[in-house]
Order: sequence, then C-alpha cells, then structure tokens
Amino acid sequence: MKVRKHFTQHVLAKKLDVNRKTISRWENRQIPLPLYVEPALRDILRGICEKQYHETSFTFIDLFAGIGGIRKGFESIGGKAIFTSEWNPWAQKTYVANFGEEGPIIGDIVGYPTEEIPDHDVLLAGFPCQPFSIAGVSKKNSLGRPHEFECATHGTLFFDVAQIIAAKRPKAFLLENVEKFLSHDRGSTFGSIM
Repeated sequence: MKVRKHFTQHVLAKKLDVNRKTISRWENRQIPLPLYVEPALRDILRGICEKQYHETSFTFIDLFAGIGGIRKGFESIGGKAIFTSEWNPWAQKTYVANFGEEGPIIGDIVGYPTEEIPDHDVLLAGFPCQPFSIAGVSKKNSLGRPHEFECATHGTLFFDVAQIIAAKRPKAFLLENVEKFLSHDRGSTFGSIM
C-alpha cells in the first residue's frame, strides 16, 4: 500500500476506522483488501499529494484584480497573493468577500510607489482591455474618444505594469488582455520588457 509510506499502521487504521491488525493483515495479504477501501486510500493519497504541492508555494501580486478570477487559479496551484490592486469599489467588496481581508487592497496602481510593492515571484495583471478590443475601439470611435495607447484613462496602464516588471524583475508575469493588444503597431513597446 503506497499510503503506508506516509502513515504508520496505527494512524492509517484510525483514518479508515479499522484496527491496526486489519491494516497489518491487508499489507501481508493474509486477507484481501475490500473494494470499498480502495477509494478511501486514493483520497488519502490525493490529500497527501495536494498538501505537498501546496507547500512548495510561490508569491504573486494581483494587479487590476477585479473580483479575483486570476488569483483563484494561481492560488489553486500553490501561490500566495501578497499585494492586490483594484480601483473599483464594488469589485473590491466582492474581492474581499471571495478572499477575506488578508491584506489591504490598494486602489489605483497609477502613481503608487513601485518601491512599496513587495518583491514577488509572479506578477498578474488583468488590466482593462476596452481601449484595445474591437468593441471598445468601435465604441470610442463612435463617441469621438481616443483609444489604444492614446486613451489616457485605460490605454496607458500597460506602461505602469511594465514599470513594475522592470523594477521588481519577477520570475514570470501574466498579462491578461485581448488579441488586438498584441497586434498593436507599437511592437517596440513590448520588446522593452520581454
């Protein structure tokens, strides 16, 4: 039994609600292992694997966090959020409802001192896509408003992220955005951080 590498007969007997001699008999093949015990053993092994996996964690910061969709995925593989930025008060409330109040949620990241952002392994940024998406560009064009990098409100947030990456040098980063962002005509902009 693979699970015995992690537990004594006594501990395993308690987990399976049998006596220690029964565990010994199963191991020595004196009596066959009942079919109903196999799923329980698999669950115990799965728990051991998940615990070991989560113990080898990494840190990340969550920028433009929204309600925490990206965070949820990275926590599920052992990451720990150590800094969060989200400017929308309703999204902040939902974020806190989803994850608790482990640390403060910084509002607008624009102008926030880079040196006050903790060192981290991974940077996550779900910055606004409206200035670059096909729908967003169409809407801004119809309203006569600037779009892409000319949109001062959302279009330049990429540069704030690039500044943090350049200063903090995380091992990895994930920038969630739309397809048109990658095909934007300022390709040299991306080359400076990639």
